[in-house]
Amino acid sequence: MTGRRMPKKRGPRAFDRLLDAMRDAEGWPVAGTAVRRLADAETWALIELKQRLDELEGRPVGPEEPGRAPAPAEMLADLIERSYRVDPDAARDDLYRQTLSQLVPDQVSMLAVLAERGIAPLCHVGGSRLPAGPVGVTVLSNASSLGRDAGVLLRDCVPQYMTQLIQLGLMRIEPEDEALDAEYELLLADTQLREAYDHVRQTLRLYPRIVRASVTLSDYGRTLWRDCHGPAETLAARQRSRR
Repeated sequence: MTGRRMPKKRGPRAFDRLLDAMRDAEGWPVAGTAVRRLADAETWALIELKQRLDELEGRPVGPEEPGRAPAPAEMLADLIERSYRVDPDAARDDLYRQTLSQLVPDQVSMLAVLAERGIAPLCHVGGSRLPAGPVGVTVLSNASSLGRDAGVLLRDCVPQYMTQLIQLGLMRIEPEDEALDAEYELLLADTQLREAYDHVRQTLRLYPRIVRASVTLSDYGRTLWRDCHGPAETLAARQRSRR
C-alpha cells in the first residue's frame, strides 16, 4: 500500500534548542534578564515547531533541507517584529552580537591589551611635496604596537585590524601622547613602517612624514568589554576544561 508518509515529529529538536538556551543563559552579558529571555526562547522554539509541522502537512515528505538560510524577507520580518519590543537589554545584546561577529581572535587579543593599558601609540606614514608641507598622500594608516604586544598571528595585518576596530566604534583615535615617547620609537623601528617610509622617499619621490597619534577604547568599547569579558572568560575556561 502506497501513500504519503507521515511527517516525523520535530518536538525533540525544538526542545533541544530550548535546553541550549537554558545552558547559555548564565553567560549572557546582562544576567538579570536571563529568565525573561529563557521564556522568549521557549516561545520561539514552540512557534518554530508549529511552523515546521504546518509546512510538512502541505507537501510530500522528503529529505530535510540541511541548514536552510532564512530568506531576506524573513530576516527583515524578524527585525521588524523585534523592533516593536521595548527591551533595551535585548537591543544592547543584539548590537554586541553584531559587533563581535565581525572580529577575529587577533583583534580580541589587541582589545584585551588596550583595555588593560588604557592607551597605545598609533602612527600614520605619508608623503609631502614640501619638507614642511601638508601630507598629500598616505601609504600606511593606523600602525600600532598593540599587535606586537598582543602577540597577534598576522603582524602585517595590524593596520587593517586597527582600522576595522576604529570603524566599529570600539577604539577612538586621540592626539599624540608625550608619555608614549619610548613606545613611539619602538613602533617607528618596525619593519612595516620602515618599508612604508622608504616607499614614500624612494618610489614616490616625496618627503616622508610620520604622523603620531594614540588610541584608546571608546565609550562603547569600554562598555562592551565590561559587560562581556568576565562571562566570556568563564565560558572559555569551561570549554578548555572539557577538552
